[in-house]
Amino acid sequence: MISDSELLLQFQDELKRHDAFSQLINKYQQKIYWHIRKMVIDHDDADDVVQETFIKVWHGLQNFRSDSQVYT
Repeated sequence: MISDSELLLQFQDELKRHDAFSQLINKYQQKIYWHIRKMVIDHDDADDVVQETFIKVWHGLQNFRSDSQVYT
């Protein structure tokens, strides 16, 4: 599996951005879902929160400073 730092580099490239983001989703979607599911009982609500989370990631990843891990 590709490293987070490599995914971040690919995300900066306009031509590779969508693929890098898809790989990021594949890497973290299930882990984030179960983290959210501890707080949100309903499956559909948890899915909505996961989707909103990745929308925020899409908008903020361009400015990610790499001071922490991508997952956090």
